[in-house]
Amino acid sequence: MKSYHKTGTNFVAPAPRQRVEILPPDDLAPMMPTAQTTVELRTTYTDRSIGFQVATLPISIAFGVGALVVAIAGYSVPVISIGALAVFWLALLGWWLLGWAIHHIACPDGIALVQTLLMYRYVRNEQRERIRRYRWLHDEGDTKL
Repeated sequence: MKSYHKTGTNFVAPAPRQRVEILPPDDLAPMMPTAQTTVELRTTYTDRSIGFQVATLPISIAFGVGALVVAIAGYSVPVISIGALAVFWLALLGWWLLGWAIHHIACPDGIALVQTLLMYRYVRNEQRERIRRYRWLHDEGDTKL
């Protein structure tokens, strides 16, 4: 049996390394994002606002009463006073505003608004990169521009 390793007759030299050049895209126009949203209401905005009140008002009142109890028991606020009324209303208003913000971000209109803002961010970042690419091509002396 003949060994090819000793004679070197089976040896194939590797091809020389080739330099790979990354070419710019043919069309430098931005691609439009494909994500779109549409809001289709199967109810009215009045029904949605009533649903919001039903969901947030009881818990806001409970939070206001809880804050009032803590203020009276823990901080010696008089029961019948402007301070107690302020604690109750500020706690109720704070919880109601938090519920309002969550409701408006989670509703279909809020989701469409958040997506629109994120798409503007995407377009702004894409434009920044495209301008950076144009400047790089201009600085390289590309005559295609």
